Amino acid sequence: MGKLMMRWKYTIFRHLPGRIGRRYNRKYAIFKEFPSAIQRCRGMTYIDLGANVGHYTRKMAVEAGRVIAFEPDPWCLAALRNNLAGFDNVTIEDAAAGASDGKALLYRHSLFDSNPGYYSEASSIVAGNRDLEETKHYEVRQIDFIRYLEDLDEDIGVLKIDIEGAEVELLEALFYRPDILKRICYLFAETHERLFPALAPRVASLRQRARRTGRTRINLDWP
Repeated sequence: MGKLMMRWKYTIFRHLPGRIGRRYNRKYAIFKEFPSAIQRCRGMTYIDLGANVGHYTRKMAVEAGRVIAFEPDPWCLAALRNNLAGFDNVTIEDAAAGASDGKALLYRHSLFDSNPGYYSEASSIVAGNRDLEETKHYEVRQIDFIRYLEDLDEDIGVLKIDIEGAEVELLEALFYRPDILKRICYLFAETHERLFPALAPRVASLRQRARRTGRTRINLDWP
């Protein structure tokens, strides 16, 4: 239901005038660009960072040679494994993707228990969002994603990043490694500066750098 409501919202709001309408129109365009990307890269490896319960992981798995899905939240992991049980080309990493190896604290939305299926999408390893319950958290494993890609040593068709604020540090690290970045055909990421205002200057810098990237098609307007 959450995904359907999101698409409906973008369909309506993209017709608003000015900056708000333009922002929602960019996000609405993803609903065409993402399916096109997974079709164009059919048979390649796809990676889903912040897989949640697997809504987009399933779409990837239909076309991919294999999909690697990262998800650190215990509730989401159980649902993800259940939803992807019929796909033998999906590898699930029980971890958060970050810029270093180690442990991280996972925070959930303060209303998580009232509707886990909806509020699980807000779970984050980045503190500072007022909607998160920071007094209650879970220790999760974090994997250095740049090193992970080094070890993987293959081209990636589609990389989707939706990790609630943690994408900024990860993208900065990835942009400093053009040798790895050029192995990715399509990169889709959601930036969360509206939830974490302190990240806004760094996101602006990332957008400038994304426009100067060569081979990789980068879209930072994931809905």
